[in-house]
Amino acid sequence: MIGSFCAEGAGLRGRGFGEVAGAKAIKQQRPARARRPSRCPSPPARPAMPNRRGARNAYYFFVREKLPELQRRGLRVARVPDAIPLCSRDWALLTEDEKEKYAEMARKWRAENSTQASLKQPPSQISPVPAPLPMQIQRCTSLPDAISLSWKNDQAVLGNIFNFLNIYSHGELPSPCQQRFLPCEIGCVKYSLQDGITADFHRFVDPGEVPRGFRFHCQAASDATHKIPISGFELSNAGHPVVLRELYSFVRPNRGRWPPVYCKSDDWYRVNWCLKWMAKEAGTENQLELFSVENLVVELYQRKLRKEPSKTWVRNLLDVFVWDYSSNTRCKWHEENDILFCALASCKKTAYCISNTLASVYGVSLTTAHLPLQDHDSSNNINPTVVVLDAGRFQVNFFEFVLNYFRLL
Repeated sequence: MIGSFCAEGAGLRGRGFGEVAGAKAIKQQRPARARRPSRCPSPPARPAMPNRRGARNAYYFFVREKLPELQRRGLRVARVPDAIPLCSRDWALLTEDEKEKYAEMARKWRAENSTQASLKQPPSQISPVPAPLPMQIQRCTSLPDAISLSWKNDQAVLGNIFNFLNIYSHGELPSPCQQRFLPCEIGCVKYSLQDGITADFHRFVDPGEVPRGFRFHCQAASDATHKIPISGFELSNAGHPVVLRELYSFVRPNRGRWPPVYCKSDDWYRVNWCLKWMAKEAGTENQLELFSVENLVVELYQRKLRKEPSKTWVRNLLDVFVWDYSSNTRCKWHEENDILFCALASCKKTAYCISNTLASVYGVSLTTAHLPLQDHDSSNNINPTVVVLDAGRFQVNFFEFVLNYFRLL
């Protein structure tokens, strides 16, 4: 009996110890219950960081495309934000057409996400009036239609004055920045087929303060092109309002109407943006309407020869390096420092190209105002009869020539 009693006592003690151990285990597990979702409303989510889900611009998609290449080079970049500081130099070297590819990707992404957001939002929460957008100049994907120039005769064409303009900048900033360009140099020339270059305008512009975080980006773009210092440059002492007023005074309205201004199609977006930005900084409206010089050349050819040259031929015509080192082409500072990229030189070379190709078409005698001194009496003028006016017609004429040749054999 004593043994059974001890056994029962041992059993009771065993059960008591088990109950105590179980209670301790339950007490240790109680804090886990506090992790259950409460009925209180959760705090609002943090806003998405830029370049993740909130704003994906052209530069974002460019960096995303470069990500595998950076990883193959051994750089430790796992995400797009890690690679953003490493791609600014490559981005600055892209042409406007190459950047437009990534801008289109960004526009498509924004359109898809805005559509999905509007579908998820209840109709009662959709405001009929859109919120005001920041003052940003959006990239125009297409040039304005060519201006309709009406000339009574060839003499009117020869005497017509054309204004060629170019504005250089310290690179191009990504689209989230309100200021896309920092204008630093302006060049403009007055030109006619009859008299050549009759006047020129050139100014260095104070670019103002460089946006924070983009100083290296702007300096790299400057070093790769015009090499104008981004700060401390003694020649760029004029602000946007002063330079714009001087440019307006140079162009001068004709009988109350502002004459058209021309630039290359590759430069059109930058020049047009800078004109609007400078006018906004001066508290006025931009008065100059910008057109493509390629369309002007096509129209001048079409008027005389009744045929249109191919756009590819016109672009190649204007993109030459023959007069890069010609005297009296670059501004004084760029020539003294032996730098090819100059806003004034780009305008003058456009005039040289037009003189070199259209002078013989319109029967104009070349002078030193049409071409640089060492080139105006040379025999490198383009014969208008060999200009490829249309690729299709050229091929047809070529095959007709071959057939006629074999028929004569």
